[in-house]
Amino acid sequence: MTVNYSLDAATASAWAVIVVIFKWKGSLWKLIWREALGWTILMAVLYSVYVYGLKGTEHEQYYKTLFDLTKDVPMDGTLMFLISYMIFNCLTRWLETFRCLGWPENVALMFKQHFNKEAFTRHEQKLINQTVARYLTVFYILLFRDVSSDVRDMFPTFDDMADSGILTPDEVHVLKSSRLDRHSPHYWIPIDWIVTLIRTRYEPTHLINKHGQRVRNRKMGIMTEMEYLKFINELNKLRGKLGDVLSYDWVPLPLALFQSLTIFCYGVLIVNCFQMQARIITSNTSGLSEMFVECMSTLPLSMIHLAYLRISQVIVNPFGRDDDDFETQYLIDRHIQVLNEILCPEETKKRR
Repeated sequence: MTVNYSLDAATASAWAVIVVIFKWKGSLWKLIWREALGWTILMAVLYSVYVYGLKGTEHEQYYKTLFDLTKDVPMDGTLMFLISYMIFNCLTRWLETFRCLGWPENVALMFKQHFNKEAFTRHEQKLINQTVARYLTVFYILLFRDVSSDVRDMFPTFDDMADSGILTPDEVHVLKSSRLDRHSPHYWIPIDWIVTLIRTRYEPTHLINKHGQRVRNRKMGIMTEMEYLKFINELNKLRGKLGDVLSYDWVPLPLALFQSLTIFCYGVLIVNCFQMQARIITSNTSGLSEMFVECMSTLPLSMIHLAYLRISQVIVNPFGRDDDDFETQYLIDRHIQVLNEILCPEETKKRR
């Protein structure tokens, strides 16, 4: 869903700027066209009510009084402060959330590097690699199910993951039989499975014999002690980074902040319509030309306020269905391909 315009803006030419400005998907125009249309209609209705309904009648003075009450309301400075504060916080959370989206390549490459193939048969090697790749995929899917509506729709239940071949029936039973509430995050469980898989196949380099002597272990394990510690540490780093994604989802920005900015911004736009009518009515050149001039002088600043409001609404949660939200479905497909390419290259070649 993310709109990529980097290639179009690679060269700072006039044509490149025009192409970027007039893009539609994820653009300013797509975000604010409804509000801009509503603002224009409201302004036209207020003007038409005065000119064609109240002008020259006994109610004209009451209408002018209503406009005079809003004429000197200083709201633009306060709104800009609130919008700047909201945008700063939303962008900070958006960037931090993106930095938390760890990639599985480091874990997969480290496992491939440390995996002692001599300790297992060819069939066992293949099975272990496939299992580690699958568990890492399950790890990402379970995490994104908790934050992304798209992934939740793809896999509403654990049984749907089993139907897709991502989980086995026994693994689904383990997930369902855990003491965790079904709404609690289960994303860390596949990491525990990977640790268990390696620990059960790990053999220490040295043993203590019955005489208390330290002797070399003749059995070969899946990796050495130092390699085992490094791999577990890298696995924990990945789990910690992606666990922070859930933290940002659990604790959003205060609802009152979001509500106050939204209400205040729309309120300012409505008040601006009344302020424009006051200037038009009190001018000696009241008419369509004056309304057009006032509209063109007020519209840019009002649309800037509205644009920043809509941007903050889009990036406050980057796991939705907006044009600029993170493409979680693409990330899952991409991670599956990369993990299979690193850990199961033979299977990847067969599919090709």
